[in-house]
Amino acid sequence: MGRTPLGRMLVQEGRVDEAQVRSALSHRARWGGRIGEALVAMGFVSEQVMLRALARQLGVPFLEIGLRRIPPAIVRLLPAGLIRRRRLLPVALLGAARGPLVVAFCDPADLAAVDEARFAAGMPVRPVLAAARDLERATARSLEGGDGEGLRAIELPPDPGPMRLTGSYWS
Repeated sequence: MGRTPLGRMLVQEGRVDEAQVRSALSHRARWGGRIGEALVAMGFVSEQVMLRALARQLGVPFLEIGLRRIPPAIVRLLPAGLIRRRRLLPVALLGAARGPLVVAFCDPADLAAVDEARFAAGMPVRPVLAAARDLERATARSLEGGDGEGLRAIELPPDPGPMRLTGSYWS
């Protein structure tokens, strides 16, 4: 039995109507991406609603990491390079030291990423879905101690006035 398409799931739940799904499909055909992203970008559903439906479709839990701190010992169970490259983050260890390791993914359907995390951890992995931005912030807090808001603003010198072009090219 195949997965129910995300658009159909949201229609059945009364979150969107058929016309909105068709609009999102047209948006996706023109601009690329996934239907869930199009539904959110067009304002038909919130990101949370879409992610919860996606988690149900994939058969994995949805995790809101928020401001929760992840114990450094858990984060260290996977290499930092893998965490950054695959956009994933270990969040909990169930049972004893043999796992499974709960890992938050932006795309838990990426079986290569799940397998790579399992191999690197040396134990079973239980994937969960997390919002990309939430995962980025948690990763920044966990690996760099930052807030995940990106680069700090740089201070520029005072405006010297209009620019004058000089040199033989401009003469």
